[in-house]
Amino acid sequence: MKNIKVFINEYHYKKASNSLLFLPLGFLSIFYSTVVFLKNLLYKTNVLKEKKVKPYVICVGNLTTGGVGKTPVVCEIANYIANTLGKKTAIISRGYGAKLSNKNVNVIKDYKKIYFNNGLICGDEALLCAKNTQNCVVLTCCDRVKAANFAHKNFGVEVVIMDDGFSNRKIKKDFTILVIDSKKQFGNGALLPLGPLREPVNQAKRANYFIVTNKNNTQLQKAIEEITRKIKSDKITVCNFVEDSFYNIKNSLQIIPSNQKAIAFCAIGQPEQFYEYLKNHFDIVYTKTFKDHHAYCKKDIDNLIEISIKKGANTIITTQKDEVKILPFTKDVNFVSLKLRAEFSDMGLFWAIEKGIKNEIK
Repeated sequence: MKNIKVFINEYHYKKASNSLLFLPLGFLSIFYSTVVFLKNLLYKTNVLKEKKVKPYVICVGNLTTGGVGKTPVVCEIANYIANTLGKKTAIISRGYGAKLSNKNVNVIKDYKKIYFNNGLICGDEALLCAKNTQNCVVLTCCDRVKAANFAHKNFGVEVVIMDDGFSNRKIKKDFTILVIDSKKQFGNGALLPLGPLREPVNQAKRANYFIVTNKNNTQLQKAIEEITRKIKSDKITVCNFVEDSFYNIKNSLQIIPSNQKAIAFCAIGQPEQFYEYLKNHFDIVYTKTFKDHHAYCKKDIDNLIEISIKKGANTIITTQKDEVKILPFTKDVNFVSLKLRAEFSDMGLFWAIEKGIKNEIK
């Protein structure tokens, strides 16, 4: 039987239809949209005011509930700012699902040292950012203003990148990027919980630039045309996710796929895209989807090992986001992770970021 969250996700993206869901979800959606409208109105009329912090703030967010490939994009932008532009850079994550209290500012990584090696403790996205950036600070805190000021005071940070936070209006953003999946786009166009949208599509006007992520979409150009029409902007760059490698998570040794039997599991926003990609390289005989940001336990991993044995599969595949949370429980089993590389179709976004930073930071 399908997990209710998986079923609702399919409803959001028009892969399932159920008239019985429309009324209860529609009622809650009206309430949610009213709250969002009033919040944005209060900020627009300056009844509520965004707080300016000393670092230059870049927000990388999305209008939908997740699974658009946002975190790898954050890493690429952070590496560009820190290592190409030479600016002291920090990534701030909310630390969702972490055991660390996100009411405090937690230092996951300073410019060189990573202080945690378990995504269950510090958060999967934060640890992923720490492992995939160079010369960057990574912090977690639900209060982005507090975290940005902490980064400036303690690390001399000049540029802060918010991993998610488009709907967070408390901090003033200097440059806002919205990430949109080329296939999923905006789903059925409805707000939560009837649809996947956190905010109406017309709020995309608050963004300075847009990234369309491409995970093997054969109708990419058509998708870009549709998205351009909906957001009413042509400030778009495409980010292609291409295969970098498959590797054993215990020893980091690369493996060469040869269509061997494998099972796959993940706890990400859009799992079906991951599974479809794997089918090009492996004989996937079983998949297991956990809720996004799932906190794995030993029983989860033991069950997966048992299933792999029953299915005659000697390979168990997951994502880098999940990898950082299962290391404490893996045994001498062939657990494999897929590393994808983000490649941008042009440098327009990076030039726009560089221009904004130079104008603000003298």
